[in-house]
Amino acid sequence: MGIEKILMLCFDKLKLLTSTKNMKEFDKSKFQSVVLNEKIQYYRHIQKMPYYLEIRIDFEKDELVIEFTSKILETKFMELINKETIYECLCAIPFVEFEDDVEFLLGDFEVLKCDVTKDVSYGYAIKRLERYVKSNLKNYDKWKCESHRNGFVLKNVAATPKYKKRIVIYHKGRELKLEKNRAFVDTFDNLDDGSFFDEYFRDKVRFEMNINTKMQIRELLGIQDNNLLSVLNSDANPLFAVLNEAVTEQGVNPHPVNSIKDYHCALVLKDCNNDLGQVEAKIRSLTSKNTSITRMMKPYRDYHSRILRDDSDRAFDLRKLLE
Repeated sequence: MGIEKILMLCFDKLKLLTSTKNMKEFDKSKFQSVVLNEKIQYYRHIQKMPYYLEIRIDFEKDELVIEFTSKILETKFMELINKETIYECLCAIPFVEFEDDVEFLLGDFEVLKCDVTKDVSYGYAIKRLERYVKSNLKNYDKWKCESHRNGFVLKNVAATPKYKKRIVIYHKGRELKLEKNRAFVDTFDNLDDGSFFDEYFRDKVRFEMNINTKMQIRELLGIQDNNLLSVLNSDANPLFAVLNEAVTEQGVNPHPVNSIKDYHCALVLKDCNNDLGQVEAKIRSLTSKNTSITRMMKPYRDYHSRILRDDSDRAFDLRKLLE
C-alpha cells in the first residue's frame, strides 16, 4: 500500500518564530521580564487556561516566538489549525499587536514544532485500536505501543530527538472531560456550543503526531523549508506514512498462542475443523457421564471467541481511517 494524500493538513499545536520587527507593540503588564545581570534577556507570557499559549519576545536575538493550540479558535476549535483557519488563529493572539495585517505576515513565520492532527469517527472501543496495533507491529524492537490515558501511544525506539516518531491515539470526547480542559469547556456552558462539542466529539478518535524538530518537519511533510505557508500547504500525509512504516498489512499474523493451554485448545479445534459442536462431541465421547461438559468446554469456547475477535481485528485496517 503506497502513501496516500490528504486534502488538507491540520494541526492541534504550532510553535512559530518571526522577527520582533513584525510586532508593533505588546502589553508589558501581561509579560514576565527575564533578567540576567540586571539586563532584560526577554519577555515571556505563559498560560495553560483556558487554552495553552506561550509568547517569548527577545529583542536581543530579534525573535518573537509564539506557541498555541487550536483552542485559540474557541467555538471553531474542532476545525483545528490549517491553511483556512491560520489567519483567525494569529488574529486571536492576545497582548501582541502586529505591525501589519497578519495575512501579509504569514510568509514571515517559521514553524519550529507542530502536532499533526486528525479526528476520525470510530464506533468501536479505543482498546480495539490498541490491540490491533500491538498485534501488528512490523518490528517489536523498533516500535513500541504503550497504553496512555484515554488511549495509547505508538512510538519508535530512537536515541536522538531528530529520529523520534510518536503518535498519540486517544478518545477526544473523554479527554475534553478531564480537569485540565474544564476551564475551556466551561467557557461555553451558557451557549449551545457546549452541548455541540459533546455531540461532535462523542465518537471521535484523535490521531496526533508530535513533530519536535525542524528537520523532521521538512522530512515528514515533504517540504524544502520551515516556512509557515510551506507547512500549511504540504500535501503529505505523515500520520498515514508513519503508521504504514510501523504496522503490517492486515491479516499477516497468525492467531496468538500465548500459553500451553492456548496451544492445546488450538490443536483440538484444528482437529475438530474449528467447530465447537465437534469439540463437545469429542469430549463427551472421552469422558464419563458425570463430567461437567460446561466446565470442560469453557477453555475451548474462550479461545474460539478470542480468535473470532482477532479475525475481526485483522479484517480491520487502521490506516484506512487516515487515507
